[in-house]
Amino acid sequence: MSVVLGLMLTSMNAWAGSVDIYGFGAASVGRGQGGVAIADGGMTVFRNPALLQKLEWAEASLGFSLNRGRFPQAPPVYWDTNQDGRIDGADTPLTLAAEAPRSDGLSVAIARNVGSKVGLALNAFLPTDQILRLRTTEPALPSWVMYGSRTQRFEIGIGLGAELYKGISLGFSTELVAKAQYRINGTLDIVVGGAESGDEDPEDLIEYVRVDVHEMTFDLVPRFVPIAGLHWDAGILLPALDGFDLGVVWRGASGFPIIADIDLQLNGELAGLGDLEPMALALVMPVELSIYDHYIPERWSFGAAYQYKDLPRVYVDFHHTRWSGMKVNVAHVTESAIRSQVFQVEEDLVDDANSYEAQFTDTLSVHTGIEVYLPVIETSGQAGLIQPVLRGGFGYIPSPLVNQSAGTSFMDADRMLFSGGVGVTHSDPFGWVPGPVSWDVFYTRHQLATGSLSPEPSENSIAGTPVDGKAIPVGGSLWSAGVQLGVSF
Repeated sequence: MSVVLGLMLTSMNAWAGSVDIYGFGAASVGRGQGGVAIADGGMTVFRNPALLQKLEWAEASLGFSLNRGRFPQAPPVYWDTNQDGRIDGADTPLTLAAEAPRSDGLSVAIARNVGSKVGLALNAFLPTDQILRLRTTEPALPSWVMYGSRTQRFEIGIGLGAELYKGISLGFSTELVAKAQYRINGTLDIVVGGAESGDEDPEDLIEYVRVDVHEMTFDLVPRFVPIAGLHWDAGILLPALDGFDLGVVWRGASGFPIIADIDLQLNGELAGLGDLEPMALALVMPVELSIYDHYIPERWSFGAAYQYKDLPRVYVDFHHTRWSGMKVNVAHVTESAIRSQVFQVEEDLVDDANSYEAQFTDTLSVHTGIEVYLPVIETSGQAGLIQPVLRGGFGYIPSPLVNQSAGTSFMDADRMLFSGGVGVTHSDPFGWVPGPVSWDVFYTRHQLATGSLSPEPSENSIAGTPVDGKAIPVGGSLWSAGVQLGVSF
């Protein structure tokens, strides 16, 4: 495939899940999904666990967000739709639905301070549609492979932060993922008899077929993604830098690997063929499939934030993401052989039809935003003082692909995001909790760069290519909107 309009295309940025795509915490999302150096109470486990030492209260928060998207419709493509082993005029072109990610979900955070210099927290995102979805991708078909299943995954992180020396804090957290092993062992028995009068079709020779699945096993084992963060409140050590904060975070690479061991045996019996004795044939097909979904790349994040007294707070974050180690969620045959009494096909003669070539590069994305604290509103009721805040932000996330082979139709585009949010903090009017209560709402929109993916000219109908050489449109948008309630106690 050639790239049109200078747009490099591949599977959409392989984020870990909804937290990486849409952000976590209403305050962070509202100001542009960033703030590596900004403390947001107990909502910072995924972003920078070192900020947890800033906790002044025990906290709990609950939020809900709508996370949606829209992609352009791809043209019909050539495919063996009638399953006769050929691609020709008898096949109806395959029309693929323009699937867009839908990962509405709940965000939950529980945190508390331990003394004045240590904080602990648990953050979680729980999708309401599917707790976890694993789905492989056919490389030849046009697809936004990093959406869909990638946004359909629960995310849980546990973190700890502690101040080590005069405003310098260190934090560690871990995100829970998993790995899976699937095994299936079965037998297919087919008995073929001799032709009799009236038999017109080949299937008339089959006397019976019996399917026997002996064993199925699915093991789901936890894995953990390490995260380490550093935060420096420069004003504590150097009063001239009051209001200036720095943050650095490293996140390790991980994902959801799946190994599928499939052991199939085909037993056949030929009977009633003239004077020939009944003949038994056995065909054994052991196959090992390797799948790697929900890829989490290694990432370094650097952030700075500044607020002078009661003036607006501004920040900028840079994320260096190691996409060069990218693993696309395509199923690969890692080991296979075919054995019987008549013939044997060794592993080196079995090709993986899903092999592909795609080159990824590391990327540098940027997020920046602002928080404006409006004048405090005094009330005569039990709500006490009300502190409103306005937020806004911008981000640029480039696509990591630099090249892909002619046999793939992965799609991606650079993204720009725009966000805004409003929040208020007040005392609990019912007296249920001693600390402040906060309400936050946000909206963010991701605009994908437009372009197209054009097939290479060919005289033959190649599986997966658009009919009549039409270009595959690239573009679309994502959006997220939500509300969050937080209480301190």
